[in-house]
Amino acid sequence: MKNNVIKYVASTAMALGLAATVQATLITGQVDMSGTVTLDNALLGSATKATGFSAVTIGGAPTGNYAGTFGTAVSWAAFGWTPFVAPAPQPLWSFVSAGKTFTFNLTSATVVSQNNSFLNLLGAGTLTETGFDNTSGSWSFTISNAGGAAHPDFSFTFANSQTASVPDGGLTVALLGAALSGLALIRRKLA
Repeated sequence: MKNNVIKYVASTAMALGLAATVQATLITGQVDMSGTVTLDNALLGSATKATGFSAVTIGGAPTGNYAGTFGTAVSWAAFGWTPFVAPAPQPLWSFVSAGKTFTFNLTSATVVSQNNSFLNLLGAGTLTETGFDNTSGSWSFTISNAGGAAHPDFSFTFANSQTASVPDGGLTVALLGAALSGLALIRRKLA
């Protein structure tokens, strides 16, 4: 009998030790970027793509995973919006801060407003960060060009406020199994 109890305790301890909880670790927060953009057309209202970027840095007040990245230089790839062709260049932008690499893959772009003095694009994309799960979120890209500059300034905002739903990694099943094993052991003892 004592031998069975020892086996039960050992198997329960092993089951609990093996029942690791799997959690999705999503990227959260907001990041704002700004810099200078070169367009495929001198008239903003007729532009269909950004052909180059320069002096792009993180501004505003980055939050969540982006906290502490203010002033970091960001590399951008050219992309088009009329028509938007998926997949867009991957990654659209990337930067390294505190030893972590952050990237963004553009998945959709929609023109909300476009004329010779203003462009507003909205869409969705996927963020990556070293040590975190890929995370979807919404973005906004704007160009204000009231003066008709050859290389207007742009701003980009990406925000994600998703929270991870945490799947049960097996701990509940392990506890249920341990309880059922204990009941079986008690039943055998009484029989």
